[in-house]
Amino acid sequence: MSGDSIAAAERFDPDSPFAGVIEAEGVARYCWAAQAVRGKEVLDAGCGVGQGARILADAGAKRVTGVTLSQDAQSEAVRRAGDVAGFVFGRLDALPFAPASFDIAVYFDAIDRSEPRSELLDELHRVLREDGSLLLASASPDGLERELASRFATVALHRQHQRLASAIVADGLSDGEATLRIRSIDPLDSGQASVALAVAGKGKAPALADLVALADPFEACTWEDRVELARRETDEALLQVEQARERERHLSAERDLIARRLIDAEQTLARSLATEEQEHPPGEQSPGREAAILALGRTVLRSAAKTLFARR
Repeated sequence: MSGDSIAAAERFDPDSPFAGVIEAEGVARYCWAAQAVRGKEVLDAGCGVGQGARILADAGAKRVTGVTLSQDAQSEAVRRAGDVAGFVFGRLDALPFAPASFDIAVYFDAIDRSEPRSELLDELHRVLREDGSLLLASASPDGLERELASRFATVALHRQHQRLASAIVADGLSDGEATLRIRSIDPLDSGQASVALAVAGKGKAPALADLVALADPFEACTWEDRVELARRETDEALLQVEQARERERHLSAERDLIARRLIDAEQTLARSLATEEQEHPPGEQSPGREAAILALGRTVLRSAAKTLFARR
């Protein structure tokens, strides 16, 4: 499957060396949801290429079924996680399942896409059992709590924050064994969080602990390099703009100087003609008049041309 197809099927390609923070964002959601799936039948709606479905299965779900948004994504999901989950291609606003088919529905990467959100929530509610719960993420959370509360008995909102992190962990511990205390240097303001997550239950919703997924710092270094490059390019562009403005100021000054010299020449010519008329009354021949006027005209043109081309 090509990188472009994977990008269309899911928000990131897990095999990309630049997955980094985007992958950590997705992994954090599924690991957070995995706390509620042991022994449950789980629907992964909009499952992409199956990475999240594998996390849910590995957490002890009784059965995981993923619904992909394209046939290409379905094929890729089967290749990546078909040994632990089942995958079907279908529409999220018309799920191919009977009512009350699942204990848990996970809906993380598709709620802000093309389908109307109300229809999707209705459909997810339909396929959940009487005590079932929905876990979802939304980058457009306005009105989300109200929409969920109109369908579910209990609703709890969480926020997903993107941060750079530095972890201190004892040697020998695996990823899932380290218990970390979180100290945030930058305040975790819910209004600035990139994504809202919700737990909505037809009955009592599961209580999920907060969780942090740590990504390889390589991507942060890569983006730092890109930001620095962009800064240098911006500085260079600003310098070019300032140089162009300076040239425009010089040209404007030159135009003003030429205009003043032309006015001075016109006044000089007028005075010369007036003097000539006084010295040679009308009707009297003045052999040098035309030559004087031509010479003065040539002087004016040379002066204007000299000013115009002096700095070129």
